[in-house]
Amino acid sequence: MDRNSYIGLLLIVALVIGYIYMNAPNEEQLKKEQMAKDSIAHVQDSVKKFAAKVQNDAAKTQVADTNNVKDTTTKVFQTGENKMVMIENNELRVWVNTKGGKVAKVELKKFTKANRKDPVTLMASKENVFGYVFNSKDNSLINTEALYFEPSKNTINVKDGQSDSITFRAKVNDNSYIEQKYVLSGGGFKVGYSMRMKEMDSFIAQNSNYISLNWQNEIEKQEAHAEAERNTSTIYYHYDGEELDYINERKDEKTTLTPRVKWVSFKQQFFNTTLDAKKSFLENATIEVLTFKDTSKIKMLSANLMLPYNHSKDESFDMDFYFGPNHYNTLEKSGIVDHQRIVPLGWGIFGWVNRGAVIPIFDFLGGFNLNYGLIILLLTLLIKMVLFPLVYKSYMSTAKMRILKPEIDAIKQKYPNDFQKSQQETMGFYRKAGVSPLGGCLPILLQMPILIAMFQFFPSAFELRQQSFLWSGDLSAYDSIWDFGYVPVVSYLYGDHVSLFTIMMTISSLLFTMMNNQLTAASGQMKYMGYIMPIIFLGFFNKYASGLTWYYFLSNCVTMLQQISIRKLVNEDALHAQIQANKKKPVTKSKFQARLEDMAKKRGIDPKTGKKK
Repeated sequence: MDRNSYIGLLLIVALVIGYIYMNAPNEEQLKKEQMAKDSIAHVQDSVKKFAAKVQNDAAKTQVADTNNVKDTTTKVFQTGENKMVMIENNELRVWVNTKGGKVAKVELKKFTKANRKDPVTLMASKENVFGYVFNSKDNSLINTEALYFEPSKNTINVKDGQSDSITFRAKVNDNSYIEQKYVLSGGGFKVGYSMRMKEMDSFIAQNSNYISLNWQNEIEKQEAHAEAERNTSTIYYHYDGEELDYINERKDEKTTLTPRVKWVSFKQQFFNTTLDAKKSFLENATIEVLTFKDTSKIKMLSANLMLPYNHSKDESFDMDFYFGPNHYNTLEKSGIVDHQRIVPLGWGIFGWVNRGAVIPIFDFLGGFNLNYGLIILLLTLLIKMVLFPLVYKSYMSTAKMRILKPEIDAIKQKYPNDFQKSQQETMGFYRKAGVSPLGGCLPILLQMPILIAMFQFFPSAFELRQQSFLWSGDLSAYDSIWDFGYVPVVSYLYGDHVSLFTIMMTISSLLFTMMNNQLTAASGQMKYMGYIMPIIFLGFFNKYASGLTWYYFLSNCVTMLQQISIRKLVNEDALHAQIQANKKKPVTKSKFQARLEDMAKKRGIDPKTGKKK
C-alpha cells in the first residue's frame, strides 16, 4: 500500500471512531435506558398489550360467553378438570394441561440453565398460548385454550426401543369431539403431534375453510447473559419446497408469510422449539417478534398459522414438535428439512468452511473426551499446519519486498512529481527481480475465510455451552475476571466487565503487528496503522464467546512462532543474491501480457508509456 492508501484507511478508521462517539448516548439517555431496564412494571404492561394484540390478530380469539350461546356446544366444551399429565422419555419431560390439551412445560433432562442446577425449560411461561380458533354455527368463536380435554392416560414413561401415545379429547358427545394426540419414542427430542376433528361439521360454521392456530411463546432466560440471548433469539421458518428464512435477531418485526409454510421454529441462543407440519400450513401465516428489556425475560415470539378444514366427518392434521438443542448434527438428523440451518454458520464460502471442515474436525477431536479448551488448541494447530504453505509464501514475499525497499525508494525519489512514471518503473523493477507486490497479500486473503468462519462458528457451537477452561466458566460466553458495573460511555464502547482472553488476544495482535513492522521495515504512518484495529477490536470482542477469543489468541501465537521459525531457516543473503541474479535475466512476457500489448498496439497505444502514438 502507498502513502495515500494508508492515509485513506486512517481516515476511515477516524470516521468509524467519530461515528461511535457521536452516537454514544448522553447521560440523560443512559439514565432513561437504565430506568427502562429496571422497570418491571413497564415490561409487564408491554406483555399485556402484546398478548392482547396477538389475540386480536388471531381472529379475535376470545372464548364465547357461555351465558349467551345459542346451543350447548360451548357449554359442554367448558366443563372438565384442570390438571397436568406428564409424558417423558430419556431426553424430555413434557407436561400437557388438560385445559386446552396443550403443552404447558417441557424439561430437557440432560441440560441445565446458567445456575447448573435447574433443567432447561421450554414452553413454560404462563403467558404462553397454543390454541385452535374456529367459528361455530351459533356465530361464536371457539378457542381450544378454554376447553377441557379428557386424557386417555394419566402418564407416559417411554423407555429405549419403545413408543407410546396419549390422546386428549374435548367431547360434544360420544361421536363428536376434538382430539389432540401426542406420540413419544424412547429417545430423541421429537414429539409426534396431531389435531383431529371427528364429526364436528355439524357444529362448525359452513363458511369456515380453515382453523387458526394461535401460538405464542415467551422466551425465558436460560443462559448467564441476557443480552447474548436476545441477540440470538428469533423466529425461523421454512417455505414448503422453497428456502429457509428468519426475522433478523436485532429487530422487532411482524410479517406475513404469503407462501405455504412447512415449519416454524422459535429459536433461542442454544435451544429451539419447532413445529413441523407434515403437509404444510396454509398461506398468509403471520409471525411476530417483540423484545423485552426485563433481564429475566428475553423475547415474545408468536405465530398465527392456518390449518385446512374441508368439512368432512373425520379430519386430522399431523405435525411434529422438536424440543431440543441447536446442535448442528442433531438438527441435521431430526428429519425436519434444513433444520440444521438455524445454526448460524455464515453464508457462502464461510458456511462451506464450517460445514465441510471445521465441524467434522471439531466432532472428531470431541470424540477423545478432551477439555474443549484443549480441543480448540488442537483445532488451531491442525488449521495452522494446513495453512503453513501460505504463511511461508507470505513471509518470503514480504522478505523480498523488504530487501528491495531501498531500490524502490530510490525510484520514487527519482520521479517525485510523476506518480505514473514512478509506478511504471517500480512495476518494471519488480518484474526484473521476479517479485510480485501482491505475493504477501494474497496468502493472507486466502486465510480470511477461515478467520471469518471461526467468528461464526464459536459463538454458535452448542458443544462449548457450559464447558469450562482455565478461568472461563463457559466457553460459549465471555470470560469476565472483573465486573466493574455500569460506567457511562465506557459500558457502551467496552462493556461492564474485563475479558482476559480478549486482552490476551489484543496483546498478541499488537505483538504480531510489531513483528510484521520489523519484517517489512515499515516506517512513518505505516508503522502505526496495524496497532489501531486491535485496540478497536478490544471493545468489540469483549462481549464475545471466550472460545472465540481463545482461538484468535492461539492463532496469533502459532503464526508468530511459524514466522520466527521461517526467519531462522531462511538465508536472506542467499535470497538477496537470487533476486540480483533474477534481475540480470531477460524478462519473459506471459502470454496474457503479450496479448494485452498486442491489443494496445492495434489501438495505436504505446504499451510502455500507455499513450497514443
